[in-house]
Amino acid sequence: MSFLKRLLGKNDPPKQRIRVCMECGMPVAEHKEWCAIRRGEIELKLRAAGTSTGSS
Repeated sequence: MSFLKRLLGKNDPPKQRIRVCMECGMPVAEHKEWCAIRRGEIELKLRAAGTSTGSS
């Protein structure tokens, strides 16, 4: 019977996917400040905000 359930699909709703950081292993929503990837994202956002206002 389990083969038929797998073949035809389950009645359970699909589980929500959670994005996980490659470096620290934490969910992206709960990122830690010490993570290098998180710091890199913050620096890129700050640079983009700084260069867009000062380049005119």
